[in-house]
Amino acid sequence: MGYPFFHKIVFVCTTLLLSFKGISQPYVDIVNTSAQSLQSNYKDAINSKNTTTNYFLNLTIPLVIDSQNTIIIRFYGENLQSTIKNDFYTQTNNLYSTLLPIGLQHETKNKKWKFLGLVMPKLSSDFKAKISSYDLQVGGYGLATYSVNKKLRIKAGLFYNKEFFGNFFVPLVGVDWDATDRLKLYGVLPTMYRIEYAVVKQKLYVGLAFKSYTRSYRLSDANHDYVKNAELQVKAFVDVYIKKKFVLFAEFGRTIGYSPLAYLYQTKTEARYIPVYSKIQDAFFFNVGLALRIRNDFK
Repeated sequence: MGYPFFHKIVFVCTTLLLSFKGISQPYVDIVNTSAQSLQSNYKDAINSKNTTTNYFLNLTIPLVIDSQNTIIIRFYGENLQSTIKNDFYTQTNNLYSTLLPIGLQHETKNKKWKFLGLVMPKLSSDFKAKISSYDLQVGGYGLATYSVNKKLRIKAGLFYNKEFFGNFFVPLVGVDWDATDRLKLYGVLPTMYRIEYAVVKQKLYVGLAFKSYTRSYRLSDANHDYVKNAELQVKAFVDVYIKKKFVLFAEFGRTIGYSPLAYLYQTKTEARYIPVYSKIQDAFFFNVGLALRIRNDFK
């Protein structure tokens, strides 16, 4: 009984997603889960080692109202696990965030313009204490896309989030270009951009990518201190489609200035009493995942 029911869910989601057309890429992931890991050294005097592992889960539910309007509901979950190890002790700590973007996408009748607006409530903490207003963040995302022609789209917008270190504004710009029937460039800078090449259409895709993602997490202590994680990375990726809608993906890259750092409450002063969240050296990382994905360019 479960198997036909699963196919029914996939069919309904596929119908909706093909109408959605994607936010900033030629595909939409209904479900996406991955694990990213790196090993590095701390910038301390006792040769401490660092292991950082990120677990991610993303869900997307577009609800088509009519030919021009679609309600977008998304869920994003993250677990950031950091370990410090040296000759004296080993310590591991976990940080979590749950994000629920909800909004509307509107496309004009002539299909030239597309507007997306999202409200983004978020809980971000180590969740060692009872959830409170100290763990809450509220943000927003707005993006306008202009279709020059079938192969070229220009985008501009703004991202905002009330981080624990203050108001965080990020202007957004992007160009999606179908250079050939195999080569695509897409994304929104400065957050994410990809150059993708279809080695075997509908089977194997490779490319290069850039990612910048800054976020913060509340620490459950009496002072309400926080961790800021400014993640900047360049990477190569491989997407292998097992089936038309199921993809295994892997990424290998290098961090740039990456260190989840602890800060004192409502300041930009480092909280040096938490060594697991002190400065580390840049390192190579590896990310693997699985997605239930709908691509616009698959027949």
